[in-house]
Amino acid sequence: MEYVARDELERRWARVRRFMDCDSLIILQNVDVYYLTGTVQTGVLWFPREGEPLFAVRKSYERAKVESAIKNIVPLKTYSELPGLIPNPGDTVGFELDVLPVATYQQVTKYFQKSKIVDGSGAVRNARAVKTAYEIECIRQAAYQLDKMFLDIPSQLREGLAEFELAARIEYVMRMAGHQGMIRVRRFNMEMHYGAVSFGETASYPHAFDGPVGVRGLYPAVPAMGSRRILRRGEPAMIDVCGGYAGYIADGSRTYSIGPVSTQMRDTHQYILELNNWIEEQLRPGKIPSQIYASILERVSKTSFSSHFMGAGENQVRFVAHSVGLELDEIPVIAPKFDTPLEPGVVLAVEPKVFYPGLGGVGTENTYVVTEGGCERLTTCPQEIYMV
Repeated sequence: MEYVARDELERRWARVRRFMDCDSLIILQNVDVYYLTGTVQTGVLWFPREGEPLFAVRKSYERAKVESAIKNIVPLKTYSELPGLIPNPGDTVGFELDVLPVATYQQVTKYFQKSKIVDGSGAVRNARAVKTAYEIECIRQAAYQLDKMFLDIPSQLREGLAEFELAARIEYVMRMAGHQGMIRVRRFNMEMHYGAVSFGETASYPHAFDGPVGVRGLYPAVPAMGSRRILRRGEPAMIDVCGGYAGYIADGSRTYSIGPVSTQMRDTHQYILELNNWIEEQLRPGKIPSQIYASILERVSKTSFSSHFMGAGENQVRFVAHSVGLELDEIPVIAPKFDTPLEPGVVLAVEPKVFYPGLGGVGTENTYVVTEGGCERLTTCPQEIYMV
C-alpha cells in the first residue's frame, strides 16, 4: 500500500498556512484530515500556524501510526482530553464550519472556550485548489480509468440494453482498472456514486444533483447510475462518470449511439466540440474563472443552443467547469463570483453540454490540469460521438 510521504505533507501544510487567518485549525472532516495527515482515521487534528501538528485518534490509533507521517499521533478516548493535549490552542481557532455538524461542533468547541472560534474551512479549501505533482499524478491515474472504460463501452452496446446493465459493466471495468469504489462530495446532501448512465430522454430527466446530466436510477431513494430504461437505435447515450485513484477524482463524459443520431444532435455535438476547443485555450495561468464563464455564455447566446445549454429546464446549472481533487466539488469553478486567477496546478473538469427535453443530450467532459503554458487534457480518448 502506498502512503503519503512526509515531504508531500509538509508541502500541503505550507500551503494551508499561507491562507490561515487564525492561530490554529481543528480539523475533523475525513477528507481534510486525509489531506493533512495521509490517513482517514477518526480523530481530532490540531493544526497550528507553526510547528508540528497533533493528531489525536479515536479509531484506529494503530492504523494511523502506520499510515501517517505525522510525528505527534496520540490516542484519544473522549473529547474531554483535548485541553490536556492542546493546552495552548491560540486566541483564534478555526473549524470547518462549512461541513461540521452542529452536534459535533458543540461537543468539541466547548473545550476551547478561551479561544475565539472562526471559520477555518477556507484555508484548507483554498490550499487544496492547487494540486501538488503527487496529487496530479493520482488524478492522471483516475483519468486513465475513465479512458479505459470509455473505450470499452462500444463493445457493450446493443438495442434493448438497460441503463443499469451498462452501469454494472462500467463499474466492473473501472474497478478492475483500480477504481477506489467511492466518490466524495463536500456539499451537504449532494451524494455521488460513480456518476450517470442516461439513454435518450433520461439525460434530461429532472433531478436534485447540482449537475446538468439527468439520471433516474432504479429507485427514488437512490437516483444514481442507471434505470431500467433500455437503449434504442438512433438516440444518444450519455455516460458521465468519475474515476477514482488513491482518493483523487477525475471526471469525464462521452456520448454514444447505435446508428446515427439525428441531425439536430449531431450538429449540437459538433458545436460543443468547437466550444470545448475554445475553452481549452482559456485554461491558462492568470485567466479569471468568472470572466471565462461570462465569455462562454456570450458565445453560446449567439446560437440556437443557449436555452438548452448546461441542462434542460430546472436541471440547468450556472457553471461550465468545476475543480476536482479529493472531492468532486472543489474550487475554483468556471462560474460567477470566482475571481481569483487560475494558477498552474489547478485541475478542472470542463463539461459543455446541451440537453433537449424529451430527447436527451450530447456533449463532452474532460479533466484538465492548468500548466505554466496553458493546460493538459488528462482524459485523452476521442470526444466525438461513438457510433456503433
